[in-house]
Amino acid sequence: MIISVTGAHGGVGKTTLCCLLLREFKGLGAIKFTKTRLYTSIIDDIKILKHPGKDTALLLEAGAEKVIWIQSPEDTLGSALQIALGKMSGIKCMIVEGNSPVDFLAPNLLIFIVDADGEIKPSAIKVSKKADIIVINSKEKVTSPVTADNAVIFWIDLQNKRGELKWALPTKRLEKLPIS
Repeated sequence: MIISVTGAHGGVGKTTLCCLLLREFKGLGAIKFTKTRLYTSIIDDIKILKHPGKDTALLLEAGAEKVIWIQSPEDTLGSALQIALGKMSGIKCMIVEGNSPVDFLAPNLLIFIVDADGEIKPSAIKVSKKADIIVINSKEKVTSPVTADNAVIFWIDLQNKRGELKWALPTKRLEKLPIS
């Protein structure tokens, strides 16, 4: 099972939401995607992943069973994802962070994060339309600046971990996933 955590732009709170999910549900793996221009790497070396200040270290600290970091241009991402998924054997459910992997996966749940201002980079618009859950990351409860067919919308202040967290986490879509 795959949960895709996507967002309107960099810095919107994808890693923070991934960490909240990892703390709430045990037994999840995580794949972090970073777009590069020239090279592809698939990192599962724990020494590199635990480097202080890296998103991968945060995912491990939050309780990910296993973390893999893909750095890749779009044209090699499909094959890199297949290799990374192969390295996740034994993990029943994983979080895949990043917008580009959605084009190569059929996630069971797609979460899209947007700020209250509704700013979305052009390449994220297509991903936002596929969302099952839209999280508005805002200090105040606001009306959703984006919509998607059949998406459930929640307001969460990810930085302060408040808002509609208790309603958002146990949604019916999450209850169907094989996570404890």
